[in-house]
Amino acid sequence: MPTLDITPLRSFAAVVAFSGVRRAADTLHLSPSAVTGHIRRLERELGCRLVIPQGRGISLTSDGEELSIRARDIVQQHDDAVHTLTPLADNEILVAATEHAAEFLVPTVVSLLHERLPDRAVRLRLTRSAHVRDLVHDDRADVAMMLTRPARGSVRVAPIPLRWFAVDDVPREDLVLFAAPCAIRHQAVASLGGRPHRVATECVNHTSVIGAARDGVGMTPLPRIGPTPDGLRTVRGLPRIPDIDLYAATSERITDPVRHEVLALLRSTLRSSDG
Repeated sequence: MPTLDITPLRSFAAVVAFSGVRRAADTLHLSPSAVTGHIRRLERELGCRLVIPQGRGISLTSDGEELSIRARDIVQQHDDAVHTLTPLADNEILVAATEHAAEFLVPTVVSLLHERLPDRAVRLRLTRSAHVRDLVHDDRADVAMMLTRPARGSVRVAPIPLRWFAVDDVPREDLVLFAAPCAIRHQAVASLGGRPHRVATECVNHTSVIGAARDGVGMTPLPRIGPTPDGLRTVRGLPRIPDIDLYAATSERITDPVRHEVLALLRSTLRSSDG
């Protein structure tokens, strides 16, 4: 039976979360070739194709979808076990963030932390906002980014616009959504009011949501951060989805000057992406 090592699984989970190799590599502090090598290693071990290049990012094969569900859980279980038995070392910090912040916000924050705290190793946890809040409340996250409901001691960074995205000619009653609980899902569906709609498919990660929307399964609500995902267009003529707030929190392990820089960087990145 093949054995799947945690390092390639971590790279695969990051590629899925960031919808591409380069941003995953930058955040993991690895070279793109190393991350690609990890993916190829998993494909060799399993005897199947996992990812396919798609524009600026990647799409998942059906086998990749299957592994993406399990990889995140395996990495999370591994990290939880490691944290329980071996707490963060003095030279480590944990960045926890909602997956929706992964592609455009997390890499910039991690890069800043590497620059300002070069003696610290950065661990990364991309998960649901509710889990990010738990990490803050348990004093485990050193830098945290979450949507809607703030954690203890968090600061409101900025409102983030939400929009419906789809390919052309998709029926407007068919929806592609994150599996509940999901604040964006709740807010977007509520905005439809009495308009007929049905959940065509539910997904467990951002890349799967984008892939299903690209395949014409339905329209999906996404935060408007950065460029429109390849192959998708904004859906016009629907009721406006209220903005959703991004919050950030830092631990006492992050100095006040670095904390202020992190907040300023997040706000400037959001302003530039909105422009």
